[in-house]
Amino acid sequence: MENGTHGRTWYTEEQNNIAFSFVVSPNCKIKKLEGITLEIAQVIVQTFKKLYNIELHIKVPNDIVYNDKKIGGILTETKLSGERVKYIVIGIGINTNQEKFNKAINKVATSIKNEFGITVDSNKVIAEFCKEFEEKLIKRIEG
Repeated sequence: MENGTHGRTWYTEEQNNIAFSFVVSPNCKIKKLEGITLEIAQVIVQTFKKLYNIELHIKVPNDIVYNDKKIGGILTETKLSGERVKYIVIGIGINTNQEKFNKAINKVATSIKNEFGITVDSNKVIAEFCKEFEEKLIKRIEG
């Protein structure tokens, strides 16, 4: 159980889902990172399309959904020094292989396994996501 947007609780099973955070120090103007949360969501959707040929959707600005149920979410926290981004913490949670959900969220949450009947390789998803996101981030910063 972790913190989500607006102080809500994010429930996750450690063994059956993806939940990770990472820090990026881009040392660029904040303007270059506008819309970064949505771009992260797009990379997640593209990753699942590429690896598993499934179509997930984005509920702007930071949710990954399927059939109007939440599969994942993104949280970003930016630390500024003047107009420059000192660092950005990016947290990602994706319900991948979880089959049962807490009563409090059962009607609003789902997983890749429940919706598509496949078992997700978390390491593959994270590696592909990081590769694609790094490429996009470099283009943003240098472009």
